[in-house]
Amino acid sequence: MRAACVQCRARKVRCDGSAPCCRPCERLRFDCSFQQASSTSGGYAVQLPPKKRGTEACLECRSMKARCSRESPRCGNCQRRNKRCSYASSSRSHSTLESPTTIDADSHVSPQQPSVTSEFAPALSVTSDVASPVSTITSDAYLPAAESISSYFDCLAPLPSFGFLHKETVVQRCLDGSINHCLKLSICALTSMFLGQHQIRRLEWAQEAERLMLDRLERPSIFLIQASLLIIRFRAANGQFPRAFILAGLAGRWAVALRLNYEHTGLGPIAQEVRRRTIWSLYLLEDGFCVGLKEFELLSPEIMHLQLPCEDADFNEMRPSSTGFLQSGRGIEPEVLGLRAAFIKLVLIRRDVIRFNRRICAKEITQAELFTCIERYQNDLLRLRTRLAPNDQYPRALPEERPWSPQYALLHMSWHQCHCDLYRPFMPDYPELGPHATLNGMSEPDRILMRDKCFWHAEEIVRILTDFVHHKEEQHLLEHDAAVCTYHAARLVLFGTHNTSPGPDHPTKTALDKAQLCLDVIKRYFSFSAQLESMRKALETAIEQHRTRWKHAGSVETTPRDPEISRDAQNRQRLAIHSLLRQSDFVDDSCEAALETPNQTTPNIVPIAIEAVATTQLPQGRVNWNIQDTMYPPWNFMANDPNSLYGFPTATGLLDSDGNVAQGTELVGSLDEQCMY
Repeated sequence: MRAACVQCRARKVRCDGSAPCCRPCERLRFDCSFQQASSTSGGYAVQLPPKKRGTEACLECRSMKARCSRESPRCGNCQRRNKRCSYASSSRSHSTLESPTTIDADSHVSPQQPSVTSEFAPALSVTSDVASPVSTITSDAYLPAAESISSYFDCLAPLPSFGFLHKETVVQRCLDGSINHCLKLSICALTSMFLGQHQIRRLEWAQEAERLMLDRLERPSIFLIQASLLIIRFRAANGQFPRAFILAGLAGRWAVALRLNYEHTGLGPIAQEVRRRTIWSLYLLEDGFCVGLKEFELLSPEIMHLQLPCEDADFNEMRPSSTGFLQSGRGIEPEVLGLRAAFIKLVLIRRDVIRFNRRICAKEITQAELFTCIERYQNDLLRLRTRLAPNDQYPRALPEERPWSPQYALLHMSWHQCHCDLYRPFMPDYPELGPHATLNGMSEPDRILMRDKCFWHAEEIVRILTDFVHHKEEQHLLEHDAAVCTYHAARLVLFGTHNTSPGPDHPTKTALDKAQLCLDVIKRYFSFSAQLESMRKALETAIEQHRTRWKHAGSVETTPRDPEISRDAQNRQRLAIHSLLRQSDFVDDSCEAALETPNQTTPNIVPIAIEAVATTQLPQGRVNWNIQDTMYPPWNFMANDPNSLYGFPTATGLLDSDGNVAQGTELVGSLDEQCMY
């Protein structure tokens, strides 16, 4: 076998092995190692050739490791996937990457940074316990570890999904240089995203953290799981939905492989609580993908054999505490629940309510069972609220007594949202159609009662959101579930006024003000999130259409409903507008698994979610491969769509403007239940 010179091996090109200089080195004017073949003393120092080409791919294609067409202003991949396309400046690869003293130009410097950096000054010059790659992009000199860690605990750690790191431990390890490098990269990337800093470098940090995770694929650790939780949130917010979805499954496997779903009594109180909070944060991650679908469940409640997270004061002071378990009957339950423990229990109830709604839409529940389940969920929610401490109840006796924490606001918003989820299917004129066959057995007073309760809880969500904005601390942020609650509350508030008569005292102006407040909050706290972009656009369209149409709301004619429901299979897997699974567009390429027969044609490949619906509506053997436009109408066309109800799709054109089924259609169940779950 012909030998290759050092330069050709480093550049991964074919070497012809000719002496004294190979042709590639001669063409590029490199110092070929064959020229030093006569030197056998070993004193020859290999000088690797400089790179002749810079990185020309856009940042999105680089992060996805995809071939970039390098077109301007958007490459072909970003244009096809509707992603934000940006290129690194050519000067950056020569100046920023080579100079360890260069400050990132896209970072935002705050007045508090000098004091924070001085506190962690040694951490910026030490080397991590994990060997850093050759690239200087992720070296410690470029990582704002001090600033990011401080901001993480000030802004993100109070949120339910990000409270799994112990501040004193992480700070000390940052000072002595023993912090896990993958975890440090993840903290820097996610914190910079939430705070709008280091727009280019945070993508590189996330990419390097993910590479380190996958390099240790078969050697999981608690640090890799914690880093994966942050990277998954980062990928989802940056629009890389398939990557986030698959990484979540990997994190779930790692967690159960390390038995994090069991107590480890041999550890100290801090280590035990870190394990608990890590697995519970992974449990909360599922709500961003899909709710109420067993086949996509990361962690089943039945396998969670450990305590709920304790309060932050006990965690920081290293005090052991008893918090109870997710499901009753597994141990002693405390009389008072903390905010973190109560939120986990509330998530379980809310998921059960969503599964209950799916059963209703699939006609798998009887009339007697219907009211029994409603009463049980109402009692569970009331019991949970009564177990909160007096200072954690809403409304507070003295709202201005102390600043509102994000946990407090999010818990009560989610509690009211759970009631909205429970009552919303029984509003037959809502854009998401209810189970009409089941409604036939309900009396009119019961329907009106559930409708009024749903509207009242939506108003309470807006009220809590308003109070939080006025009483929070400046650095406090919100997380994904707050945006979901805000979005649904705005829709319900708008919908609650569309049947009223116009006049000078019309409540629509108040409803529009409340909906605009909800939209402003989503824009303020989640402007970076591509996962919520379709939600923002839908709410903007709804407000605009409601503002122009409300004067004519009393003149809408209604059409009688068909009492039957079709497409049961589709009703089982309805996905929210913010669901990562719905936005991932996974493609079933099973048709490629076998060769075609002469009289067989290859169908067009469509996303799995669309194919699942298409195969349920036609006779066996016939698939409508052109159903995509019917299932998911583009949001930018909705403003001019007469079949949308104030910006919200009414079964994508099969309903009239009052939410009723149009004559001559076979479909009664909503095709696009994207706003429910």
